[in-house]
Amino acid sequence: MKKHTVIVVDDQKSVRSMIKRWIESDPNWEVIGEANNPYEARDLIIEKQPEVMTLDVHMPGMDGIVFLKKLLPQYPMPVIMFSSSTTEGAGITLEALEAGAFDYVTKPIGTQESLVEAKEDLISKLYESLNYNVSPSANSQKTNSFDSNYKRSKPTFKRKFILIGSSTGGTTALRKLLDEVDETFPPILIAQHMPENFTALFAQRLNSDLKVHVKEAKDKEILQKGNVYIAPGNYHLGIQKLGNDHYTRIFQTDKKNGHRPSVDVLFESAAEEDLACECIGIILTGMGSDGATGLLKLKNKGCLTIGQNKESCVVYGMPKVAYELGAVTYQVPLEEMIEKIKEIASL
Repeated sequence: MKKHTVIVVDDQKSVRSMIKRWIESDPNWEVIGEANNPYEARDLIIEKQPEVMTLDVHMPGMDGIVFLKKLLPQYPMPVIMFSSSTTEGAGITLEALEAGAFDYVTKPIGTQESLVEAKEDLISKLYESLNYNVSPSANSQKTNSFDSNYKRSKPTFKRKFILIGSSTGGTTALRKLLDEVDETFPPILIAQHMPENFTALFAQRLNSDLKVHVKEAKDKEILQKGNVYIAPGNYHLGIQKLGNDHYTRIFQTDKKNGHRPSVDVLFESAAEEDLACECIGIILTGMGSDGATGLLKLKNKGCLTIGQNKESCVVYGMPKVAYELGAVTYQVPLEEMIEKIKEIASL
């Protein structure tokens, strides 16, 4: 049986050897080349034509971000970044995702547990990369389903909350989606699969670029329109009613579907608080199934739900499972999602 192929790019031979051992511990994968700098990597890609590449963010001669920006337009392929979990590492990784990287694995901190987790994470993402949509939205043309006067008008939101779940490809998808959000929108709560240090920095980057206020959520914050609340890494985000107001709930129970934050936890919290009829639930690109059952619970209680379509997803995993469960009311391209939200806002 033909094996799937990878090249490993890192300036440290010991790290390349470790990653190669991890990859080849799975009988379906083979490392067909190693490079210690971007120039060697470029030549290997041309010669070997691998299916996937792992790439260190710190490289001699040309950093990983510049390399990605030069490489991917010519050789579109899934690239899995290796990054540290430090604030600096998180910032560089977010830049890499914006530059087109498929996903990332945080480097182990030296403990046996962290080594096992990093290895399992890498193998999982290698398999998911086989479903990578190299050019999201390439087959999805934006349609002018609303006239220009409607687009300029301010929607009347009867739904008081927007809940969003996302994973692989989600950082870019969220940026595109939120770019069209303004202060008239109800509070938006987001569960994006992301570790500690990453979420605060991601929120800061969005906040500096967007029209609305974006922040990493804290516990018991009153939910206000025109604000976006991102679940902190390694914590779940929920919604709760206290008196006549609604607040965030930040807590650290067990992981769900292997994730903390979990999209299912966010969706289920709204269902349990009997807020489904006041919500719009959205599931974006991501691998796995997190969020699908929670979205179904919301829909069954009166929530209007939206799933990202296959053509505009980096990985059509979470939205696919949700759609097949019957949890998705409307399935639309990412480019048309804000228009769909405005269309159903008053329902």
